[in-house]
Amino acid sequence: MSKDVAERLLSESMNKAHEGRVYDFYLSGTSNYAADREFAKEQIARVPDLPWAARQNRRFLGRAVQHMINQGIRQFIDIGSGLPTEGNVHQVAQRFAPDECRVVYVDHDPVASAHSYLLLEGADQLDRNRPINGDLLRYEQLWETINDTGLIDPTEPVGLLLVAVLHFLPNDLNPHQAVAFYRDQVPAGSHLAISHASVDGMPQEAIDALLAVLNDYDRTTARALSRTRPEIREFFGEWPLLEPPGIVWTPEWTVDGIENDTIVGDIDAYQSQIVAGIAHKP
Repeated sequence: MSKDVAERLLSESMNKAHEGRVYDFYLSGTSNYAADREFAKEQIARVPDLPWAARQNRRFLGRAVQHMINQGIRQFIDIGSGLPTEGNVHQVAQRFAPDECRVVYVDHDPVASAHSYLLLEGADQLDRNRPINGDLLRYEQLWETINDTGLIDPTEPVGLLLVAVLHFLPNDLNPHQAVAFYRDQVPAGSHLAISHASVDGMPQEAIDALLAVLNDYDRTTARALSRTRPEIREFFGEWPLLEPPGIVWTPEWTVDGIENDTIVGDIDAYQSQIVAGIAHKP
């Protein structure tokens, strides 16, 4: 992707809310436009905890990467990466394993990939971190594109990251088959991190509000849905979950040996609206 193409794609996408830029707004980022801010503010009026929930999801991503680094992983594939914002995988990796890690960022939306390219290019970070445009569901083609970057050694463990992306894929698109393909491609010692919207264990009022928000994503470039914890567990296949903590609300996910940056205070964990877990390939 050239810089000119990336800039053109961004310019053409400004008039419709984009789920990645909405998420960026929740995180108090600057990579969003008026349409994104208008949509986000409507959802925050329904569920005021959305910005806090987005931060908890982002912090889970950081803890997941740190844990994987502690397990010796030095290469990551972030599928459904969205727009680069604070706490990107390569930033976390650089902090805990300076100049040792490689990251491939994947998003199905060419706008998100274009934005990623421009930001990484501007920061002179394209040598070890590569944004590519690809569809999670077109797994054979995407895996070929990932390999073509030259950043991933297929003989070494990989950190697969599917963070806040699977809830945009309904079952009729068969996302389980796609995730199973990725699990099969990576060697023993690889880890898979998943976070996913869920209403399990929420009070009914909170369930109704969150489902209204998820349904309203029809107005963006992707519709969202909720799954139960057993349904989310299926995406890990036969890989054993790291337990504890298992599949829990994002602010509850932590393990020994990593920094716990979660500050919940008086907010109930279910208000994070997203559950998360990590499994490894024996």
